[in-house]
Formats: sequence, C-alpha cells, structure tokens
Amino acid sequence: MSTVSEKVASFLSRQKISGSLLLAVSGGVDSSVMTHAVFELRNEFKRIGVAHVNFHLRGEDSDRDQEFVRNLAQRYGFDFFTADFDTLSYARQHKLSVEIAARQLRYTWFRELAEKEGFHTLLTAHNADDNAETLLLNLVRGTGRQGLGAIRPFGKLDNGNLRVARPLLSVERSEIEAYAKENNLSFCIDRTNSQSEYSRNKVRNQVMPYLKEINPSVIQTFGKDILRFREMNAEFDKLVAAKVETLLVKTEQPKGGIVEALRDRYLVFRASAERLRETESKGFYIAELLRRFDIPLNEDELESIASCLEAESSTTRTIRLDHHIATIERGELRLYRIPDNADEPVELKGPGVYSFGPFTVKVEEKDASSLGRGVSSLDADKVHFPLVCRTMQEGDRFSPFGLKGSKKVSDFLNSRKVDLLFKNILPVLTKKDGSIVCLPSLEIDDRFKVTSQSKKVLTVSAQVC
Repeated sequence: MSTVSEKVASFLSRQKISGSLLLAVSGGVDSSVMTHAVFELRNEFKRIGVAHVNFHLRGEDSDRDQEFVRNLAQRYGFDFFTADFDTLSYARQHKLSVEIAARQLRYTWFRELAEKEGFHTLLTAHNADDNAETLLLNLVRGTGRQGLGAIRPFGKLDNGNLRVARPLLSVERSEIEAYAKENNLSFCIDRTNSQSEYSRNKVRNQVMPYLKEINPSVIQTFGKDILRFREMNAEFDKLVAAKVETLLVKTEQPKGGIVEALRDRYLVFRASAERLRETESKGFYIAELLRRFDIPLNEDELESIASCLEAESSTTRTIRLDHHIATIERGELRLYRIPDNADEPVELKGPGVYSFGPFTVKVEEKDASSLGRGVSSLDADKVHFPLVCRTMQEGDRFSPFGLKGSKKVSDFLNSRKVDLLFKNILPVLTKKDGSIVCLPSLEIDDRFKVTSQSKKVLTVSAQVC
C-alpha cells in the first residue's frame, strides 16, 4: 500500500507539475501532511511557498494557526505569505454566507499572490472525505452532471492562468491522520469542525457516520462513483458539443455601428429558440449552453428560462439572472453581461465629451463641409444648448430623417432590430422642452437635418467606452 507521500509524488508526476509551487496551508492535519510530503520532494521544484489566510473567525485560535503555519514554513525553509481578512464584514457587505465569503477572499488572494510572486501551481489539501462530502452537498443543493464530479483533482483557478492541483484527493482522512502520527507531525485543531453550524460540518458530523454504518467503505465507494461520473462527463462533452453547435446562431453582423459595439461588449451568445423548443431536453441543453460559456446558473434560473421558452414564439421575455440577463426575442435566446445603466440624465452645456452609462457622447461644432461617418449631423442654428442626454421614455416620438410624420422611438429601434436589452440604455438627445433632437450615432430628427443653407453643423456621436 502506497504511503501518503508516495501518492502525492505520483500525483505530481502524473500531472507533470514542476517549476514553483504555492501551498495553501491552514495549519490543520490535511495541509500539514501535504506540506511535509512536498518537503520530501523539495529538490524537484524551483521554489516552494506557503500561503496562509487568517479569516479572524475564531478569535485567538485564528492568530495561533497563523503563527503555527509561519513557523512550519520557516522550519521547512519555504517562503511564507499571509493575509488577514475581516470575513464577517465582507460577508455582510456582499450578502454572502461566511463559507462563500471565505472562499472568495482566499482564492482571490491566492491568484493575486501567485501572479505577483511568479508561482505556477497552487496545491490545496482537499482529501477523499472532502470529495465525498462535496458530492452529497451538490446533490442536496441541486446540481447538473458536472456537480457529480465533485472536486476536480486538477484545473485552472477561475479559468485564469494559475493551475490548481489537489494531490490528496484520493487519500482518506484516516490515512492522513495515520501518516501524521507515524511521522510525529504537529498540527492545529479547529474546534469549529466538531460543531455543525456550517453545511459541510453537518454532512461530516451527522450524515457520514450514518452512511458508514450502512457501508464502512462509503468514502472509497463515493470516490469510485465520482471517478465514473467524471469519465461519463468526458464522453458526454464530446457528444453534446456537436448538438450545442447546432443551437448557436452565428450570423455575421456589420461592424462599426453602436449596436454592434454593444453586442461585442455585452452579448455572450445567441441560440435558436425554435430548435431549443423542439428538443425534449430543453433544460439540459440550456445548462450546456451556459456551461460552454462558463456562466454560473442555479436551478431556479434554469427553470425560468425553460418556462419562458414555452411561451408563444412571438412573445418577448427578459429574465434577470444573478450575473447576467437573458432575453427571448426574434426567435432567439440571448444571454448578456449586465451593462452599466445611466442613473440620471446628463445636461450638455456645450460642445465637449460627456459620460453617459456605458457610452461616451461627443459633441462638436464643425463647418458644413467637414462631416464624418458614424455621427449624427445637425444644423447648429436649429439646436440650442443646454441639451439633455437621457434614455428612452415611454411614448417617446420623433421624426426620423426623411420621414414627414412622427414615429415611436421604440418602433424605430425595432425596425433597426436593436436588441431588447439595448433599447433601454441607448442615449437619446433632447432639447430642454423634451423634444428629441437625435439618437446619437443612430438617427437624427428630420427637423434638425443639415441642408444646403446650413452654415455650421453640430455633430453628435456615441461610442461604447
């Protein structure tokens, strides 16, 4: 039977991990054993660092752990890095659970530290028991097929450049504790682990003991199940990829316009609503579309999108998600990053450059002979400052260039096939009395057009900043 250190060595070799290592060390038995095992392999790496986070959640115990890890790194001759966070304040400020807040804080810091210090790979001490607990938690909270794979043994942190490896993922906690005893390793004991305040502790302290009564080898059994789920997912990925490609809409859009610039910035994907309706597994393929673009989604959001797709094909819908906005329009399911909206109208007191939501609005006075493309050109003698830049309002009407009568702004934008999401953020330029002068870089009101009699021209352009 391989020892823990041999399993760690085998894992690092299989994953071809070399260069510099950053170890995430809490001071508990798992990370202390991992640090010892890596110390045995120290000559194979260019540099090894130890990173410890003090979350200040356990009073003096948190400070004790920090000093323990500092001394541990010094004893092994590893570089030591530490960070202190007011985790409770962060959780309250961002409306997160303490568990999620702590995870965000530590991994953000790990990524920044690795980038600054030049570490290539981050090692964490997640073990086989953690993996089994994660599988159960995923099932209880609701999960897709990827969640059945529990904790990944190797990957990229937040899809960035820092690799994350978990060399103890196949090692049970009992093996780790036996290794620590055999090698006379000291470590810190987190007394909160015996409490069931957090979800993981409830699973660890209350659920797993019952499961072990049914199957004493349940950790090993779950480990094998997780491996099979990962293998299944790998095969599914190959099969599903081709189907997902048929759902995506890949129409070429003309470049250079303001709407195209907004799409480049905010549009994540477009998919055929009709083809999604035709499949019996709408929810599954919506989830696969989102996973392809690394979009997090919970079950409630998935059901919202799927139920909206069931509506009549001519019906438009907007679904607000945690971090994105989905729309159903023009026969498509579209997903967008949430754009910055303009909170208040902006007064334009004269020529200049103004910020408005995600746009930069530029106003210039020019000779009638020097007009450019992509701008709204107005007769300067018919337009008087101050002007107001705002978003579209209910009932807005104007006379598009060349049209004698008036038209609703919303209808005009529909005729230009402007995305539903963008209609409510595009700038509208008006006089003080509210009458519309132009939609910058889209269309002018015919009453303010440049004619052969115009002496000076006012140009207005809007760009996505």
